[in-house]
Amino acid sequence: MTDTGADVDKRVAEAWARVEAGLSRVLPASLRQLNAPAAVQAIDAVEAALAVPLSQDFRASLRIHNGTKWMVSADGQHQPSPIPLDCLYDTDGIVEATRMWRDNYHPEPNWDDLRVWAYLVDGGNHLFLNGPVRPIVGSPGAVVVGDMNGDVTWFLDFDPAPGGTPGQVVRVDVECASWDVLAPSWAQLLVRYAEDLELFAADPDSSTLEIDQECGPACEWGSSTPSDSAGVRPAWLLDVQARDPYPYHRAECEATRMQWHNERNERCTVDGEHKPHVFRSTDRHNPCGGGQTSVDRDADRRRWDHS
Repeated sequence: MTDTGADVDKRVAEAWARVEAGLSRVLPASLRQLNAPAAVQAIDAVEAALAVPLSQDFRASLRIHNGTKWMVSADGQHQPSPIPLDCLYDTDGIVEATRMWRDNYHPEPNWDDLRVWAYLVDGGNHLFLNGPVRPIVGSPGAVVVGDMNGDVTWFLDFDPAPGGTPGQVVRVDVECASWDVLAPSWAQLLVRYAEDLELFAADPDSSTLEIDQECGPACEWGSSTPSDSAGVRPAWLLDVQARDPYPYHRAECEATRMQWHNERNERCTVDGEHKPHVFRSTDRHNPCGGGQTSVDRDADRRRWDHS
């Protein structure tokens, strides 16, 4: 049976009530950081600006809290965040952040390939995938909803990998090449968070949350640890034949290096003593980036002046 709009609204409202009750027990100062509801027109404007329909449960969530305030107010006052990020974006912030995310999209045919992703995961320290998510920075199928210091981002994924759910919530740490599906939907994310807040209140050591009373929950919540996920493929990649992307990449680098090497030597033919340079870090006095040990420093200085 499919949920009706009223069912979804009720489920999201109940989840937010549990989150707020949990916060009142473990981090009461953070409650004032929750924004007032968004107007329906503002939510519609997000969909129009990004050309994507938002999931019904996320729309319902925005009608309860239109994101959260930044941890530091305009007058410099610091308040703990109610969520494991600096903030959840409001409707305007969602549009701005998603456009910035999409601006980073540069298709890479040699790398945007599930066979290459399998290879990188198998390597154990190049890519960490937890769940059915395609690790494509700037993916047009994402709607960014919050971040931590520009390093960790949460987004709604409307183009999931096989086995995923459109609208699933993904946490990505681009710097660490770590991608985690936090929940199949926004409503389920709120429930998961509420349960961890409740567990933290009852037994902090059993909860996956780490809460600092000045800053709020740590952004690592929901992420897989390298020790757990290193070299472990998600289910949707299990039967994929891995492909090493580096031979092609190395060939490109070698061609670029040779082109640079040839152009450099064409520019540097000065006299009969000059020979193609061999790079050595001790030859920084040579403007061409290297020199042969048989060439004295005076000759190198003359070459410095030849241009």
